[in-house]
Amino acid sequence: MAGVALATTVLALALSSQAAAERRQPPLDGEGEGLELIANIPYTGGTDMELLTRNGRDYAITGSQSDAGDGGMRVIDVTNPAKPKVISWLKCVLRQNDVQISHDQKTVMLAQDGTGRPDGCMAFGKRGFMIVDITNLRRPMPIAFAENPLGSHNTTAHPRKPYVYNSSSGESDGLVHIWSIKNPAKPKIVGEYRTLSTSPHDIAFNEDGSMAVLAGGRGSIEVLDTTDPEAPTLLTKMFCADCQLSHDAKFTPDSRYIIVGDEANGGGAFPCPGGALHFFEMQGPKQQPVLVMVGVYEPNEVVFAGDATGVSSCTSHVFDISDDGTRLAISWYRAGTRYLDISTKEGIGFGTMGPGPHEIGWFIPEDGDTWSSKLYKGPYIYSNDLNRGFDVYKITGE
Repeated sequence: MAGVALATTVLALALSSQAAAERRQPPLDGEGEGLELIANIPYTGGTDMELLTRNGRDYAITGSQSDAGDGGMRVIDVTNPAKPKVISWLKCVLRQNDVQISHDQKTVMLAQDGTGRPDGCMAFGKRGFMIVDITNLRRPMPIAFAENPLGSHNTTAHPRKPYVYNSSSGESDGLVHIWSIKNPAKPKIVGEYRTLSTSPHDIAFNEDGSMAVLAGGRGSIEVLDTTDPEAPTLLTKMFCADCQLSHDAKFTPDSRYIIVGDEANGGGAFPCPGGALHFFEMQGPKQQPVLVMVGVYEPNEVVFAGDATGVSSCTSHVFDISDDGTRLAISWYRAGTRYLDISTKEGIGFGTMGPGPHEIGWFIPEDGDTWSSKLYKGPYIYSNDLNRGFDVYKITGE
């Protein structure tokens, strides 16, 4: 009960001080084609986000790892995308604050890949991921913390069952812990998988949860059979020769392709074009597939490796694929949000050129450094930005 009381106090204080803590709204300015920036909710340190629908209303759950007093987890009502509204702000600041929603949409996992600070709530002094009850979206409550010695850079919730796979990332022991959240207040390790190289940066399931793809450092990609989520087995492994740091690997909805980004230099200074998006086709028998690279995309931008702060990353980052597998929204750090036609996945798409994946919209917001961009319902893309906070784009180029 002490944890619930603490969370209630933190939430109340956060909501009461929101107007004072959040900085002046950034302008809805920038440059682009095919996307229009229509709304912003300002805060710093914006990282990952997920979206859900409940009782006919749409919500974004966003993470911020800000040190400026405006970090934490927000629940934003986006039922009217042009007028998003924060309905709750849980001021628990975790490093990364990667967001995952459980299969039943009752809990959220927030990743902590360093030792938690005093403002980290249940994460204080710990590494791992915090579990937040979102049964009432207006009163999210931390209910448990799953400790991992190497931390949680990302977590991945199984799409249909109460399991979470933990990614510690980095040059660590390659171990993936598998957690049961059947009782989310008492998470427990029920299995593990050891990769053939470093620990994965991130993991993604296909739609029915029967397979998972692991993106690791040094370009490593592993595909697992997760029919039994507690005891995954290796189906195939390869290295993306052109990837410095394979990142955010995802299946297309039909599980035929795997799309892998290259976060070259791990979000540090890197010039653009660079850090491309790679398309692999799953070929061969189901139990012994082979990944064959069939397409590549890079934006038609030139952004140099340094800016006034000495850092300017221009690589692919967090992306999202449409339900029909023909469109993709992706954040590209300093190169903003890119909206792609991926109906043809074979070939080289450079900007709007080429026979392969290509742009049909893009926008670079003023002072933007975009971490994640995701599609949800209708002609809208939602972005979470390190400098700007939460941005909403309307797709106009279709």
